[in-house]
Amino acid sequence: MRVFRIALWKYGATARDALNGQSGFLAAGRWHTPGRYLDYAAESWSLATLERLVHYKRFDCLAPHVIYAVEIPAAQIETVLAIPPGWDGDDPLPAAQAIGNAWCDQGRSPALQVRSAVTPGEHNLMLNTRHPAWDWKWVVSGPNKFEFDARLVELMKKAP
Repeated sequence: MRVFRIALWKYGATARDALNGQSGFLAAGRWHTPGRYLDYAAESWSLATLERLVHYKRFDCLAPHVIYAVEIPAAQIETVLAIPPGWDGDDPLPAAQAIGNAWCDQGRSPALQVRSAVTPGEHNLMLNTRHPAWDWKWVVSGPNKFEFDARLVELMKKAP
């Protein structure tokens, strides 16, 4: 499965910088709590864009960005099938975070496919590049310059 990760240039000059897990270690996500070296990637370029925008402050979309494509073998991806009610609320649900925490803490696979709350029916992958089965050869492109469409930038400038 090909997935895409957008990163600020200052944190993504190399694949090892962009996928070092610091973002997951420092901050909670919908599917994990802090303290775990994880990164999120999206199953499409457009979903990666939307996921990035919903987490940004107005000024972040103006900074230089890069995008990476990562090709994860299907055998290395676990999929979350049992979704707890309310997983897609405005605030992260502890039951959903527990699913990602258990996957990471047990070292079950290098990637976990989870649902996107931003775009129903689409998915993100949580990536654990510290897993023993991770292979940096899976990073098939990047860093490539990424810019948000000017119309989206204008919308972000107007956001409160």
